[in-house]
Amino acid sequence: MIFDQTPGNVGEYHVELSAQGLDNIEKALGTNYAYPQVAADVTTKGTLTINQGEATVTLNSGDSKTYDAKQTLPSGLNLNKYNVTYDATVYSADGEAQTLKLTADDLQIVGNATNVGTYQVKLSQAGQEKLKQLTGNNGANYKWTFKTTANYIVTAATADAKLNGSNQKTFDGTAVTTAQVNSNGQILVHFTFPGSTTESTYALQDGDYIWNAGSAPVNAGTYTIKLSANGIVNLQKALNQYAGQGNVALDAEDLLGSATYTIKQKDLNVVLDGNSKGADGKTYDGQPATINTQATNFGVFTPTGLVSGEMLNTANLAAGDYEWVDANGKPISAPTNAGTYYIALTAKGLKKLQDDNPNYAVSESGQFTYVISPAEENVTISGSQESTVPVIDGTNFKVNVPTAITVPAGLTYEFANGIPAESGVYVINLTPESITALEKANPNYKLNISSKAKFTLDATLTIEFEDTQEGNKQVGQTITKSGVAGSTVDNLDLKLPENYELAPDQELPTSSDFRRSKETDR
Repeated sequence: MIFDQTPGNVGEYHVELSAQGLDNIEKALGTNYAYPQVAADVTTKGTLTINQGEATVTLNSGDSKTYDAKQTLPSGLNLNKYNVTYDATVYSADGEAQTLKLTADDLQIVGNATNVGTYQVKLSQAGQEKLKQLTGNNGANYKWTFKTTANYIVTAATADAKLNGSNQKTFDGTAVTTAQVNSNGQILVHFTFPGSTTESTYALQDGDYIWNAGSAPVNAGTYTIKLSANGIVNLQKALNQYAGQGNVALDAEDLLGSATYTIKQKDLNVVLDGNSKGADGKTYDGQPATINTQATNFGVFTPTGLVSGEMLNTANLAAGDYEWVDANGKPISAPTNAGTYYIALTAKGLKKLQDDNPNYAVSESGQFTYVISPAEENVTISGSQESTVPVIDGTNFKVNVPTAITVPAGLTYEFANGIPAESGVYVINLTPESITALEKANPNYKLNISSKAKFTLDATLTIEFEDTQEGNKQVGQTITKSGVAGSTVDNLDLKLPENYELAPDQELPTSSDFRRSKETDR
C-alpha cells in the first residue's frame, strides 16, 4: 500500500495499491483469480484520516524570593524550578515526541511581583506558540489546553531599626520629655531594609524607648536611650509607610543602637557675703582667730542661678574648707591682731561645693568678713603739781596702764581745758600727740583714757606800803604771800617800814583771803 502523500499532520490521506502489494495478493490468492496487469489499473483508493489529538500541558513547581523592593520579571525566574508536564505525549509530524525546553521568554508572571504575595506563573503566549510549533502544522494537530500550578512567592524581608544621635538641655529640675529628646532632630531611628534610603527615619514617640537610668532623668549627666520592644508597633507602622504594608517585618531582636542625652550643669554663681546679723569676729584676746562655720554671724552664700525651689547645699562644708585671706584674696596665716580680715573658700572647699551641687557648674567669688575688735582697757593719768605759774612738770605725773598696755617714752601733758589764767585746781591730760602715740603703740586695744591728775595754780598776795604824802611812793620792801585761791592766810605778821607810821584811822591787817586774780594790798 502506498499514500499519495506522507501522512503526518491532521487530515485525510489516499491509500493506493502498490505493485508489491499486487504481487503479494497474487501470491496469496493464487491463479484462480484474474488480476489487473499493473497496480495503477486499480482505481479504487482507500482513505486514511488523522484526527486532531488532545493535549493538556501543565506548568508546575515554583520559585520564591525575599522582598527586595524590585519587580521580578520572567528573566529573573530560576528556570530550574519550573517544569512542564503533558497528559499525553505530543509528537511532531514526523512522529518524534516533543517536550518544551523552557526559556525566560516562555514564562509569564501574572501581576507585578514586587510586594509580598503569591503570584501565578504560566506559559507565556510565546511559550505556548513555541510548543505548538514543535508539533508542526502550526500546532493544529492538537487541541491544546494550557494549565498552571506554578507560582512565584515574595516573602517579607526583615528590617533593622537602629537608634543613634544625641541631644542635650541645661538642667531645669524637670524630667526629660519626648519633645526634648526630639528637639534638635538628631536623635532618630534609621531603618535598614530593601529599598531604604538615608531618609528612612523615624522620630521617637512616648513608649518607643527606655532610659538606662530606668526613668526619664532629671539630674545633670549623660544618659543612654535604647529602643523598647513595647514600641515595636509604632516602629512597624512607620516602616510600613516606607516599604509598604507587609513587605518588611521588624522583630525585637532587630532593635539596635542607642542615643545619648546630656543634661548639662546649669551655671551657678555663688557669692560669699556678709551675714545680715553683722560681721563675724571676736574681741582681741592675743590668740590666733579660728574659723567657726557654726558661728551666729558666720558669712552666708548668695547664689544666683538656682532652679526655682532648690537650695544651695553647703551642709558638708567644714572649717578646713576655708582659708584666711587679705582684702586682695591672698592667703594669710590666722590673724591675731585687731583688724578686718577675710575668709574665702579653698580650692578643696570649692570642689566640695561643686560635688554637693552636681546639677550646677559652680563659680564662686567674694569673701566673708571677719573682724577682730580691739579689746577695751582703761588708762588713767595720776599725779599732782602745785605752782604759782601754769607750767607743767611732767615728772609729777604718771600714766597708769594694765600690764598688756605698752607706754611709749616721751609722753607729754597739758591742761585739760587750756592754760589757766586764774588760780585754781585744774585737770591734767595727755597731749593729743601723746594720746596718738599711746594708741599707736597699742593697736589691739581701745583705750579709755581718764585723768585724776591735778594741777594747783596758787594765788599770790602782794603787800606794799606807800607814802601818801609823797604821791603814793612805795616805801619798804614788797611782801608776797601765796596760797590756794579762796583760802585765808591768818597770820600776816606785818611790820611798818622803819621811820613810818600808819595814817590816821588805819591799822595793820592780821589776815587776808587769796583771790583768783592777782592783786596788791596797799
